Amino acid sequence: MSKRFLGFCAILLTILLFSSTHATAQEDGQPLVILNENNIKQATVMLMQVSDETGQPVIQCVGTGTLISSDGLILTNAHLVTENRDCISDRIVVALTIRIDEPPVPSYSAEVIEINRGFNLAVLQITRYLDGRSVDKRRLQLPFVELGDSDATTVDQTIYFFGYPDLEGGAVQMMRGTVSGFTAEARVGERAWIRTAADVPGLFSGGGAYDRDGRLIGIPTVLPNRVAGEVLDCRVVYDTNGDNRINDADRCIPIPGLIRAIRPSRLALGLVRAAALGIQPGPQYAVYESPPNTAQPIFENLFLATSVNEAGMPVSIVSRAPSGISSLYLFFDYRNMTDGLIYELRTTVNGRPDPTFSLPPVTWNGGPEGLWYIGNSGTRYENGTYEFTLFIEGRQVDSISFVVGGAPNPTPQFSDLVFGLENSLGQLVGANYVIPEGNVIRARFRYQNMEPGVVWRFQWFLNGSPLAGEGASGTRTWELPEPQGTFEDIAIASEAGFISGTYRLQLEIERENGFELAVLSDVVVAGGAGGIDAAQAQIFSDFQFAQNQQAGFPIGLINDEFASGVGQIFVFFNWRQISPNTPWTYRWLLDGDVLFEEHTRWAAEPTGENFYLSLVGLPTLPDASYTLEILMNGIPLTREVTVDVGLGQLPVEAFASAEGVQVRGRIIDAETGQGIAGAMLIILRAEFSVEDWVWDESQVLSRAQADRNGYYQIPQLLPRGTTESPILYSLLVRADGYFPVSQDGIPVTDLTSSPIEINVVLNRD
Repeated sequence: MSKRFLGFCAILLTILLFSSTHATAQEDGQPLVILNENNIKQATVMLMQVSDETGQPVIQCVGTGTLISSDGLILTNAHLVTENRDCISDRIVVALTIRIDEPPVPSYSAEVIEINRGFNLAVLQITRYLDGRSVDKRRLQLPFVELGDSDATTVDQTIYFFGYPDLEGGAVQMMRGTVSGFTAEARVGERAWIRTAADVPGLFSGGGAYDRDGRLIGIPTVLPNRVAGEVLDCRVVYDTNGDNRINDADRCIPIPGLIRAIRPSRLALGLVRAAALGIQPGPQYAVYESPPNTAQPIFENLFLATSVNEAGMPVSIVSRAPSGISSLYLFFDYRNMTDGLIYELRTTVNGRPDPTFSLPPVTWNGGPEGLWYIGNSGTRYENGTYEFTLFIEGRQVDSISFVVGGAPNPTPQFSDLVFGLENSLGQLVGANYVIPEGNVIRARFRYQNMEPGVVWRFQWFLNGSPLAGEGASGTRTWELPEPQGTFEDIAIASEAGFISGTYRLQLEIERENGFELAVLSDVVVAGGAGGIDAAQAQIFSDFQFAQNQQAGFPIGLINDEFASGVGQIFVFFNWRQISPNTPWTYRWLLDGDVLFEEHTRWAAEPTGENFYLSLVGLPTLPDASYTLEILMNGIPLTREVTVDVGLGQLPVEAFASAEGVQVRGRIIDAETGQGIAGAMLIILRAEFSVEDWVWDESQVLSRAQADRNGYYQIPQLLPRGTTESPILYSLLVRADGYFPVSQDGIPVTDLTSSPIEINVVLNRD
């Protein structure tokens, strides 16, 4: 179907083009043009876990979610959409905002299709109407928002929260806040959480935090407060037992406290991409399954450090800090934990609760045992006494006090502990936190403010248990005359060779009140020697991709390139000398971005061939470049393990957030110049013109509704054409009581600037 090509200067239907600075909103008192408040409100949904235990729908748990695609993908917290002891349900009901400033209307049911319980994130797909009929997601044209760049968030930046503040059926609300800082977490990094001091209601959990451009940069997250495992605030709102009364005999709905922490959108990106593209992890050679554990979860051996290295180990350990520090990390060992358990850090400063350095109830993401840390950097610690207290499921498990203030104290210190093998000259080579099996493990560390006569001691551990025998522990007196430098004269030897596993070296220095922890670090021993100086751990090798497997062997096409339309890919590799239960991480990358990341433990035999991992496409894997990375102790152990499917990269139109042109503007009354609230602007798919329009949703590329001041923003970016072959779009504008307007031939090319601001003037009928 042809269209007349009309440049913007020739559009006669009162559609006016303005520069990107024309309608810039002010922080206060002006409409949120860029944020497009109404579009975000319509993309914000209420989620209800519902059961039919009394013959009628009973709401068990309530929270907020966000539509992230026009075909019904919803991003939210995992705890809001999974059964647990507080929420026993049959289905998830999705309530939509049909009219701004009115309560949401239950409209669909949805199913979880991607989940990360540790991050407490899940992606749902709308699948059915409330009467049970299936939904054809291809025909849905729901308002949605795009994920933004959470890594670009800065302290003191204004952010906007959207969610449902209560259980009384109120409308979705927006509130402003600012970024007060960031919280670090082991394995996730410095920005595991975005922090805010705003009093965000707990039922906003699972909703959205947005930047000034209206991009979703985080998911507000909190779980109900608990005391000794029991929910602190649980309200009876509905008749759950069918006796036509609402009283203590009815089941209550758990209510979380104020939200202070936001999961960055970066951590949801892989789940969202996998859900949108229909990619799932496939079969693998061996899967680690935690043994049944009835022992009580434990946090112990708390200590603090002022910095962390690339392996997630403390650089140095401190018992107090001088004035002016801006980074501090609380480390602790843990045992008997399970991903998804609720843990919490409460911090007081001089006896008063301080939310800045606390972590509200969130889900555990570290597996059953190991070394963990929570920390803050870039935030000044004021002078005072800090008390850090850890909780598991509302049960206090351990605490530690720490003083900030005064001048630096030149006490003896150790730092920067690292490991390696010993060469023929007795020197450490291959400094790392993953080293091959051998007869000698040598350690190196830095020392500062040391004097002859200072007493110190060391202890080696294997898989959490102290090692015995010669060289496994000892007490020494410092002899070197230099006050600072590098020390390498510490090693542990075994004639039979060390078995693979996780080793730890712990160093202590004698103080006035006894020995005090100075530094510790873990090192994984696995694989054989290789690389430079034969000191690098060679663990995984002989990677090859295949289309399938049979009896543990690759079959079908074996290559590093596959044609379009392949339904699954397998990657096979050999391994050697890995102790069962050794922690390791594997992740799949899609065109360089993390798609899936799994922290697990080794479940196969110590040495073998043809371990395999796989990806499955529903129905097929999209054209892209797929990369496997393997890490131990945070150290990458693979290079360029990549396979291309089809063109080797995703098509531009794979996501609504793909590069394109954003359209926004205002719809106003011709007589008054005032905005027209509720006016609808529709952009048709490129293959349809205005004369083709028959009110069929399949013809719609995107649409937006004007807010109370007439401002709108199309949620989906318009794919670009080229200068030689522009993509031509058609536009329709409708509002009650006004003559409709429409236009064909609006061109978008590779030279079209973004955003385009189109203002539309309507005349009353």
